[in-house]
Amino acid sequence: MKQTPGRPGRRPGRAPSLTRDAVAEAALAEGLAVFSMPGVAARLGVSHSTLYRYVDSRDDLVRAAIERAAARTGWPPADLPWRELLTAFADAVWAACDAFPGLAEVLLTTPAAPPVMVDRLGGYGVALVRAGLSTRDAAVAVDFVGDLVLSSAVAMRGLDRTVPDAAGTPRTAREQYRDAWAAAPPGARPFEAEFAAEETWHGRGWFDDKLAIFLDGLATRITPETPRTPL
Repeated sequence: MKQTPGRPGRRPGRAPSLTRDAVAEAALAEGLAVFSMPGVAARLGVSHSTLYRYVDSRDDLVRAAIERAAARTGWPPADLPWRELLTAFADAVWAACDAFPGLAEVLLTTPAAPPVMVDRLGGYGVALVRAGLSTRDAAVAVDFVGDLVLSSAVAMRGLDRTVPDAAGTPRTAREQYRDAWAAAPPGARPFEAEFAAEETWHGRGWFDDKLAIFLDGLATRITPETPRTPL
């Protein structure tokens, strides 16, 4: 008896529409600091094992996701005046941290340097040296601004976590910090009012003030290039 051919199954291999970038995008959507390989696979509608055709491990996927986040971020051009450049760079990193939850936490702990960022930061370094900074100061400036953004973003986001206060009542860290400073006797130390101010504990907090103080200090290390005297 002649058998009727069964319905042909999908040939083994990669899913037709799946790419490494698509897997990285799914990891970003899941949350860069908390995603799981099964969760990414479920989001993509593929099996867990399918992911390993595109990435070697979870760590490899983290690096791929960081590369995608860097590629999707709007970075400032390197031809801005040095102070505007570093400020715009800080804004771009902060925007990326807002757009991709978990990015700041991961960048602080993962040794990843996407080619797009190496190229971009190299251009910023050249611009800062041309503005009058030493090569070391230019490198430190870019690194410092990046670290300041990441640590500040993590700290501000951490204020949303709920922890028991001294009485055991669950309250946000923001409420507990703010109330501790507000409890100080009026006029005891005038700067305490700055800590108790509502805007201190929301948005970017004191980040912009910290950046401005750093940039003011950095300005004292700039040595303008001396014009050459024509022969």
